[in-house]
Amino acid sequence: MSSIIVNADPQFIFTIFFLSLGPVKIIFPFVKLTHNATPEYRRNVAIWAAIFATIVVLLVALFGHHLIAKYQLSLDAQRLAGGLILLISALFNTFPHLQPPLDIPKTELTAIQLAIRPIVSPIIIPPIGIAAILIFTTLFQGNWDMQWIIVKSLLTIMIFDLIAMLFADKIIKIPGLIQFLTLATLVLNFIQVSLAIEVILISLKSLAIIIK
Repeated sequence: MSSIIVNADPQFIFTIFFLSLGPVKIIFPFVKLTHNATPEYRRNVAIWAAIFATIVVLLVALFGHHLIAKYQLSLDAQRLAGGLILLISALFNTFPHLQPPLDIPKTELTAIQLAIRPIVSPIIIPPIGIAAILIFTTLFQGNWDMQWIIVKSLLTIMIFDLIAMLFADKIIKIPGLIQFLTLATLVLNFIQVSLAIEVILISLKSLAIIIK
């Protein structure tokens, strides 16, 4: 696994984006936030959320590394910070009682307002999602083939997210699917914790803080 993380191949990049930006974590909050809404309202929220989320991730992917360069942050520092955020995010998902409750608006919002917050941020794009994009775009700065793979991966994840939101109310009604998603979430959380620890260890080894 170490070589995968160091080299950050396309499969690893997609896995991290799926864990941090993917549809599994979106379905239940989206249903909870729109359960009393009309189908048209839910559809509009889903479409606007997907549009705004796509714009945000592409802006971060295309221009975020300039901010990193401005502050001259080392790749090891970025990896260590990303690993810590990945670990904290996974622990919050593993122990739901540690998470702050979902902020359900007390007043009626327009589809665009609800899409922007809380659906785009922090549900679709949590801090770990931003961190992952920044790390990969900085790691492959100047490598246009890998930059294109990053963009394609992000666009693919955003399409998955849109589909999940459009059909969220139907997805949760499929017999046994809730149990499957719960199990899948536990497996993904375990993978996320493992990847986070691996990234942290690699950063510490690179900094010669621990011996290889």
